[in-house]
Amino acid sequence: MTDPTAKSLLSFTPALPTWKQARAFLNVMPGVPYVAYRHMYDRIWDLKGSPQETEDWTDPDAWIPERLDGEDRALAWKIWRDTAQVINPRYTRGCWYLANKHGLLTRDAADQLQLTPAGQDFLNHPGGEQQAHIDQGEGLLTVLQLVAEHSPCKRGEILPDYAQFCNTYTTYRSSSVHRSSLHDRLVNLVERALVHRSGVSYEITEAGIRHLQKFSSLVPGRQISSRQTQLQELARELIRQARQELREHLSAMDPYEFERLVGLLLEEMGYANVTVTAPSNDKGVDVVADIELGISSVREVVQVKRQGGSINRTVLDQLRGSLHRFKALRGTIITLGTFSTGAKSAALESGAAPITLIDGEKLLDLLVQYEIGVARRAVEFIEFDLSRLAQPAEEPE
Repeated sequence: MTDPTAKSLLSFTPALPTWKQARAFLNVMPGVPYVAYRHMYDRIWDLKGSPQETEDWTDPDAWIPERLDGEDRALAWKIWRDTAQVINPRYTRGCWYLANKHGLLTRDAADQLQLTPAGQDFLNHPGGEQQAHIDQGEGLLTVLQLVAEHSPCKRGEILPDYAQFCNTYTTYRSSSVHRSSLHDRLVNLVERALVHRSGVSYEITEAGIRHLQKFSSLVPGRQISSRQTQLQELARELIRQARQELREHLSAMDPYEFERLVGLLLEEMGYANVTVTAPSNDKGVDVVADIELGISSVREVVQVKRQGGSINRTVLDQLRGSLHRFKALRGTIITLGTFSTGAKSAALESGAAPITLIDGEKLLDLLVQYEIGVARRAVEFIEFDLSRLAQPAEEPE
């Protein structure tokens, strides 16, 4: 690939869809008259409402027959039903812009929409060259590389590097657009299983590593060497090993010491007045603490289950029944194991006090985040990066 700084700036697709949504859109649009799609799109857009009277677009089964008629209604039903409800007809803008920008759809002599060869390739060859070039043009390969370099990471940790990429190679300048477009691209990569999301943390997957290695030459401004990939994989392996060792240590801890560890975690998370109850008189509650929510201080009780296995709804109901004894408004169950489906459904039961469920993986995430039982080590190195030589482009007129 030639130097991308010598080319025109990238213009990203707004409201970037997932590739599942894009393919569903491409499957359903061939044969649709262009004027029919534009009329339906404009009709729906005219019904957007106002800040004082907003429209609810979440349920196409309800709003299509209420707000559309004639050919507009028929086409909206086709998009909704023929895509197996993947595409809400209210939100086709991203799919339409993507198809036009990358030449995936064209208009034939009868002014009907048809797939182009590029569209056929994108539709029929996931992971192929056509998709990779779209990944490049939409900044997805760059985001994937940033996740690889920081894994596991939060969105805010890669935002500065992504913003620099946007300022150098794209027409995007606004910090709010940087944030929203990064979110759309992470959603795209997660849907394709190239990135795994756990809570607010993102990590590249094995499939993501392979995809990045295969198309590394398309990443603007840099070349990703095999040694860098090996270093990143070694770092991920060390993280996995540290988490496993931490889990094994927690499993062997004295139960009361484990409760004290949870108390320490709560203090690090900003809770106040953290008290670990006496083992003989805890009434099913192991830790009591206060948390500031806005201008109010809320008391919370925590039950700790060090053992593995699945926690059922009975445990949750018992904790909820103990809230009044401690004048608490909500509770949390923390376990090294998992939670049953019944417990999960009952946790936010309408009309009942909320109970937060923290399973073993989430507990490890929190301990790592607050560096309890682990220590972060940094290995610094330098690499050639063409984007550091490129001057940020001027704001386009």
